[in-house]
Amino acid sequence: MLSLPRSRGMLRLRVGRDMLRAEVVHRGTVTWAGETAYADLAELADAIARLAAEPSRPCRRLVVALERPPVQLRTLEGLPPVSPQALAALVAHQAGRFFRKNGQALATDAVWVGNAATRVARAAAVEEQVVEAIGAGARAAGLVLETIAPAGEAVPLALLPTAERAARERAERRLVRQLAIGAAAVWLAAGVLFMVRLGWERRAVERELAALGGPLGAVLAARRELREAEATVRGVTQRERTRGRTLILLAVIASSLPDSAVITSLSWRADGTGVLSGSARRAADVVARVERAEPLAVPRLEGPVVRETIGGREWERFTIVFGGSGLGTRGSGGAPR
Repeated sequence: MLSLPRSRGMLRLRVGRDMLRAEVVHRGTVTWAGETAYADLAELADAIARLAAEPSRPCRRLVVALERPPVQLRTLEGLPPVSPQALAALVAHQAGRFFRKNGQALATDAVWVGNAATRVARAAAVEEQVVEAIGAGARAAGLVLETIAPAGEAVPLALLPTAERAARERAERRLVRQLAIGAAAVWLAAGVLFMVRLGWERRAVERELAALGGPLGAVLAARRELREAEATVRGVTQRERTRGRTLILLAVIASSLPDSAVITSLSWRADGTGVLSGSARRAADVVARVERAEPLAVPRLEGPVVRETIGGREWERFTIVFGGSGLGTRGSGGAPR
């Protein structure tokens, strides 16, 4: 029967001037605790490796808390209002101004505390050799060093070795690059899939249009023929109505003219307007009689009356223009009749 590996806990280490206290935390419960002394930094790494090997359940992660000493803590006032990253770099660059160095390089960190009006910087420092020894002990014990921080501090201060900081920064940059490349690849793949889908949809639409081209052309041709037939029917109907009105008009004019009048031309439109030309003994009598004809509205002489002698008698040549009447549709227009 296979046995599943038990989950590993976390080793919490508290480092004093010459003492190490360790405890194993598994799922929020302390399952083991121990302590040991060390004389110098060379023994510090070995002591960490020995403590990590003592628990019956192996650990994977290591969290370190530094006591005072070896850690130094300061509250700094009057610093320029820079960003958090610039604040940490400023304190590291001027570590000798804020902390005791004793001729040793320091690992430092600083964070802003408070609001904009009363904001101060909380800073911590420890000798670089101490955190390097802790890192060496963690590597010897096969532990992943998560953080090194001052004990009892509520603010997040990290005192990792310089090499560890650089490695983590490189890992973060590498992760950012990988994420950026992955995001670009995803967008590229999405774009390619979109273009492929767009092309497929376009070909499908073209196939549908080609399939519908024949029936659509037949429908359009049928609609065109229907429109032409409708126009023909309307034209024939209009002609029939116009022909009836033309006959009525001719009958009215013939009955209203005096016997001595001769019509030479008649031009009439569907809107009821027209021009009547001819000769008579008296043109005024023709106008008067045409005016009494009900269908002919507002007759009037167009231009001067021309007198001429025909067969020994005087005749007057006239042109009469009349307006619209009930015989035509006003404003519709039409060809001369």
